[in-house]
Amino acid sequence: MEIDRTIFVTAVAGRENNVEGGFQMLKAMKQKLNHKRIMLAEGTAQRIEDYAENQHREAFEKMKREETANHLLHQEIDKYLYTIHPSFLLNPDAAKVLQNRLLARSQGKFFFSFHVISEMRLATDFYNTDLSIFIRLLEKKGFQLTGNEDRFLTALLNKLSENNYRIYVDRYGYFVNENDTLQDAVYKYLEIADDKNKFESGRIDFLIKYLINKGLLSPDYTKKKMVKLIKSLEKRHSEDYKVTMLEKRMTEIG
Repeated sequence: MEIDRTIFVTAVAGRENNVEGGFQMLKAMKQKLNHKRIMLAEGTAQRIEDYAENQHREAFEKMKREETANHLLHQEIDKYLYTIHPSFLLNPDAAKVLQNRLLARSQGKFFFSFHVISEMRLATDFYNTDLSIFIRLLEKKGFQLTGNEDRFLTALLNKLSENNYRIYVDRYGYFVNENDTLQDAVYKYLEIADDKNKFESGRIDFLIKYLINKGLLSPDYTKKKMVKLIKSLEKRHSEDYKVTMLEKRMTEIG
């Protein structure tokens, strides 16, 4: 009986040791698993932080490249338009022709166009004889036209319009009075403008911007609407207009 009891006690103790050993093993496995989870979480957090830093750095570098490109573009356009004033590009149809030509250049495609409107023909000739050379100079200095055609054209037209406005303010002065109506203002324009060039795009672009500044036109007023308005007023006051033009011619004679 004593032997059996000893065997029983030993067996129970063995089972207890096995259970304890199992608990320790499970505990160790759990600790190891938790450690791996912590390490994985820390690694993931570090990767996220590194990714965010890389994204921020790349965004900053891209912004600096954009600033450098914009500075170069505007600086060179300012100098270029000091040497030439292609006001016919202020005609939206002529600007569209130029845009298509720029895209064709970037895509390596042959560009051919036949236009009836003189300012559209001028746009094509201007690109072939002058602007294409300026673009090559820009690219030599580091500006990439491909993918930036719209940016280039917008900067060119904005500066051209700005220069054009100053030219005609100097030429015509501030001819609209405080209480003038839109019709008054347009009629005054007809009195001071050169009859042969009164519909030229540079003059029309100036007139629209000037009348917008005077509060007589909305900012979205188009050149086509302005030309239509001028022709309408000319027809309505044709006799008065003819007298004014004759008087102007005779005054110029002396």
